[in-house]
Amino acid sequence: MSIRIASVVLLSLVVVAGGCSGSDEPTRVDCTGSDLAILSQSEVQPTDCTGNGSITVAGTGGKEPYKYAINTGAFGNSAEFSNLGAGDYTVRVKDKNGCEAFIDVSLQLTGENPLIADATLTADTECFTDNGAITVIASGGQEPYQYKLGTGVFGTTATFGGLAPGNYSVSVKDALSCVFVKSVTVVKGNSNTSLLNDIQPIIEANCVSSQCHGGGENPNLSSLANIKSNAAAIKRETQNGNMPRNGSLTSEEKALIVCWVDEGAKNN
Repeated sequence: MSIRIASVVLLSLVVVAGGCSGSDEPTRVDCTGSDLAILSQSEVQPTDCTGNGSITVAGTGGKEPYKYAINTGAFGNSAEFSNLGAGDYTVRVKDKNGCEAFIDVSLQLTGENPLIADATLTADTECFTDNGAITVIASGGQEPYQYKLGTGVFGTTATFGGLAPGNYSVSVKDALSCVFVKSVTVVKGNSNTSLLNDIQPIIEANCVSSQCHGGGENPNLSSLANIKSNAAAIKRETQNGNMPRNGSLTSEEKALIVCWVDEGAKNN
């Protein structure tokens, strides 16, 4: 198993009179320096295909109280997860500051069940819609196989599309009702959103004026260099609806800004 820490930065928003955001950065909780971790206390390997395995974990560090979740489930108070079949699981902990850490745990069936599963992943490369995909590849056990995504219903389709970036769990069930669960991650691919052709026209049309970010308010966003250097703030303010001051951006314009910033705010 491996232990990893997921960083979450909690930001507050400061808005000055007139609608434009101020330049002062608020106090923040920086989870990159958190010592929050999650440890496996016990693992009960399943003995049959009914799913009688369990995982018990414990949080450490960070700021109590802790909440726990498994795979893509919701956070709750219990640190024990039961009725688990053979497969790969990701167990997460979240502390009072909102910082998160997670641990990967693999349960192996101690009885007879050769069913296993792997997956091929397609990155999400769209801004306006999601086009990530997971294709489950099952082997062993007894055919025919059935598949499901997350808490969905088992069916014969092995490919799940239209997915946003994020963590998912997929399950395979064979003819003997044996189940294998696998955690996978769909990543954000490159949408090739352009600073020059996509982002600058949005900023110039909506935010660059003598009263606001064309000279009346800092930062001045009338140049490509300043747009790029203020990419994170532009994303935050446009998504929160505080920018532009007059009118609003369309959902497509907001999506383009998110794509460009999340892909590294390239000078393209």
